[in-house]
Amino acid sequence: AEEADRLDLSLDVIERVLAEPELAGWDGFGVVVQAYGPRAAFAIDWLYALAKKYDRRIMVRLVKGAYWDTEIKRAQTLGLTGYPVFTRKANTDVSYLACAKKLLSMTDRIYPQFATHNAHTVAAILSMAKDRDSFEFQRLHGMGEALHETVRQAEGTRCRIYAPVGAHSDLLAYLVRRLLENGANSSFVH
Repeated sequence: AEEADRLDLSLDVIERVLAEPELAGWDGFGVVVQAYGPRAAFAIDWLYALAKKYDRRIMVRLVKGAYWDTEIKRAQTLGLTGYPVFTRKANTDVSYLACAKKLLSMTDRIYPQFATHNAHTVAAILSMAKDRDSFEFQRLHGMGEALHETVRQAEGTRCRIYAPVGAHSDLLAYLVRRLLENGANSSFVH
């Protein structure tokens, strides 16, 4: 997941990686799509077409979005006429569910990974999904534990726990963003 102005560059890099003959037959490649961007559904369609083109199965991790404040501030600083992300949480929520439905219809080439701590979102995805083995939920270590454990036990759905790893300076910035987005009651990306 990158800022919106890097999406095109990121897609170019992804295609170059998947085109590498040395990676033929390897299905361990994954990307993150941020639903708070109006181009999220396009990116998913593009990834699906790319997976078909190179005869691959790609893991796609759907998140609501990680850089909302940065995107808004950057657009304001540059004097842009609009924003590269949705400015209403409801729009992001609808985009997330629309993207989830799309991903669940592409499981021949896409392995959907739904990163969410939101019970309503989890319930909607479980309602849409026909096959419990064709996707997984993901949660950040230390968050959403009870929800994901309940889903894992009651529904038999895979739930992956992820934790950030990296240099202290990079890790600190990441953790501060997660605390800000998950600590505020009015958080845009719950």
